[in-house]
Amino acid sequence: MFPSLGLSPEELSYAFLIVIFGAFSQGVAGFGLALLIGPLLVMMNPVFLPAPVVILVLFICLLTVYRERSAIDLGHVKQTVVGFVIGTSAAAMLLSQLPQRETSLLLGGMILLAVLLSLSGLSVVANSKTLFSAGIIGGFMGTISGVSLPPVAIALQNESAARLRGTLASVGIISIAMAIIALCSIGQVHAREIFLAAFLFPAVLIGFALSSKVAPLVPPRISKALVFALSVISSVTMIIRNF
Repeated sequence: MFPSLGLSPEELSYAFLIVIFGAFSQGVAGFGLALLIGPLLVMMNPVFLPAPVVILVLFICLLTVYRERSAIDLGHVKQTVVGFVIGTSAAAMLLSQLPQRETSLLLGGMILLAVLLSLSGLSVVANSKTLFSAGIIGGFMGTISGVSLPPVAIALQNESAARLRGTLASVGIISIAMAIIALCSIGQVHAREIFLAAFLFPAVLIGFALSSKVAPLVPPRISKALVFALSVISSVTMIIRNF
């Protein structure tokens, strides 16, 4: 065992491969890192929940913002972040009271909710009310699972692809930063969680770099369907294991 992380070499190797796949999926489909890696990592070892997954999502959002920086809509970002403050605070208070089993069940439920929201086909107009509401829901979901952006993506669905990716990632950076602060305030972030996220950071870089080569060749509908299918399977499996 690695005494500082409490994980075996095999577990660290599997986690590295899982994060590469998740970052690759995010780069190809525009989302998928937390949807995929959250349930898979937690089933392997609860230490990955929630802080390391949340920190890894921050990494991928930073990379995306840099790539799409010219298309970001700062007005939409500001309107959404206000709601995130409320949702993040509510989730932090809830997490401080939940044992690990219930937290894992809640994570599985949040992942399934994210998939349902993404598949819902809801058509909304991006305005102050819809973005504020999306921020509340996203803040709650993101603090628990690292999956904060599906509600915001629905509100921004009529934007161009580049603006959607850039704005979502910008919101993601701010919301995840708030989530990390909230997790620190309730004692969910320690040196072990930070070291674990740092160890897995190169996996994010590898997956994101690989996606840049493959993304133009993969139809978006196929890549999104694969991410959804794997997310549902892993989430349902995790829920069943914790009952």
